[in-house]
Amino acid sequence: MSARERFFRKVQQNSDSNPSGNKSAEAEIRLFRQRMDALAQQISQWFAGSGIEVILSTKHIHDLSSVGYSLSNGICRYDITTIRLQNGERSVSIVPEQLCRSAETGCVIMRVNAPGISQMFYLSMAPESGWFLRREHQSAKENELMTEELFFRAVDCLA
Repeated sequence: MSARERFFRKVQQNSDSNPSGNKSAEAEIRLFRQRMDALAQQISQWFAGSGIEVILSTKHIHDLSSVGYSLSNGICRYDITTIRLQNGERSVSIVPEQLCRSAETGCVIMRVNAPGISQMFYLSMAPESGWFLRREHQSAKENELMTEELFFRAVDCLA
């Protein structure tokens, strides 16, 4: 094996062994933004042709949760997609709040509003792909991987 091959093998091993806690805030924010875009696309597909209005917009976040996330970062500012579902007086808003909260990454609040009903859910990024979903008063330990079935149960009041 040549010195060049050993060098690149060592680079690869070191990057593979980099614990997830050492990721940069920029990389995590980029992933958070990509996941929100993918979620918006998925929800738009689910509601296509249903008569439910899907409104996508952008929120500008000054994210204090990322301070100290990596040694070279201060407050992170970034734009990220928000989602609103509207059916007459009934609505669901899916709004990113911050990058980190305790052990969760990619923290999003989902509010379901209908006449006489107001429910809140928390979403956070699942490790490989997708999202976790839990009710307002549940702990992060009770997160469930969000499936289409679980999502539609959560937004049932929109119907």
